[in-house]
Amino acid sequence: MAPQPRPLGSRNGSTPVLFYADGYKFPDVYHVTRFLAPDPIIALEQNGEVAIVANSLEEGRARKQSRAREVFNVDEFGAKELAKTATSREELDAGVIERFLESRGVRRVAVGTYFPIGMAERLRGAGIELVVDRDLGERRRAKRPDEIAALEATQRATEDAWAKGVEALERATVRADGTLELAGEPFTAERLRAVVESRLLELGCVSEGAIIAPGKQAADPHLIGSGPLHAGEAIVMDIFPQDKATRYWADMTRTVSKGQPPAEITKLYEITRRAQDVGIKALRPGITGREVHELVEDVIWEAGYDTLRPGQQRSKNGGAPRGFIHGTGHGVGLEIHELPTVGRAGTTPLLTGDVVTVEPGIYLPELGGVRLEDMLVITETGSRNLTRAPRQLVV
Repeated sequence: MAPQPRPLGSRNGSTPVLFYADGYKFPDVYHVTRFLAPDPIIALEQNGEVAIVANSLEEGRARKQSRAREVFNVDEFGAKELAKTATSREELDAGVIERFLESRGVRRVAVGTYFPIGMAERLRGAGIELVVDRDLGERRRAKRPDEIAALEATQRATEDAWAKGVEALERATVRADGTLELAGEPFTAERLRAVVESRLLELGCVSEGAIIAPGKQAADPHLIGSGPLHAGEAIVMDIFPQDKATRYWADMTRTVSKGQPPAEITKLYEITRRAQDVGIKALRPGITGREVHELVEDVIWEAGYDTLRPGQQRSKNGGAPRGFIHGTGHGVGLEIHELPTVGRAGTTPLLTGDVVTVEPGIYLPELGGVRLEDMLVITETGSRNLTRAPRQLVV
């Protein structure tokens, strides 16, 4: 049986939690059940134990793979009878859920914010009380040892794939016009992305669009990047894959240049690295994400570049945002962006077991941008960096 997630907090601790969703799209479901199915499953967590109601297609697998203490077939709650009159899958499932809850003496359940409103209306019409638990994501914050191991494994794959990309840049030659060539063909952001993502697939991970943003394109932090690569330009490589087996993500950014970039890019890189070091050093239980973020902002502001904090803007002429224009980091786990927040909205203290990124960047529309990102786990005394890839601008 898979390790069990932490129980709900005291606010809804005595209220059973009902899930009606699939574990691929909704990580809370997978975190609680450790079961993946393409269609919504019915699951109830009650007194720290999980019960699943599945159809015949999924019942056997649920018994083998899930952490449910009990697995039932939908027919035990009249699915065949209900199917004679039900006009939709949701109506049939609502009838099964009503009978399932009745069999357990449950008339009040907590549900996630994503619980289908149509299903909620049907159950309320049957006299079942539903309350929304907005803190389910908090349960996934403090990672268990097996979760940290899964995150580290995805991170190792990320670094392996990044290294393959760097090797390709090192092999590339420079044409007379400054563009790069690899194996006799133009070396583009698309080709470099393919090198990285192909390696990730070989390692059992899937990447939905690694950012390979060269030159001025890097001034837009989430621009995926396209077109020819050039010698002496900063290329932001932001790689964030998910392991297909464990479902855990990793997130890493490195900025590299084939040959020496302009002096200001080198300056941006050194400031960004210094800001990242300050943010990493500040990580510890009890500090808030906002406090970490403001320490990072101060480094960049004092070096002469704007941030989004009120009073830290020198540019008064409007135009595209410039300087440090996003948060310092975010939680990583079964989602690429999850709690806690390391930024302006990060008002709750960090906890031992939180896994977060520290990813400052500086962006100048007329030049490009630089970003560095590591992933770390909060320990009892500080943090442990899960990222091993070197920070090296020139390759």
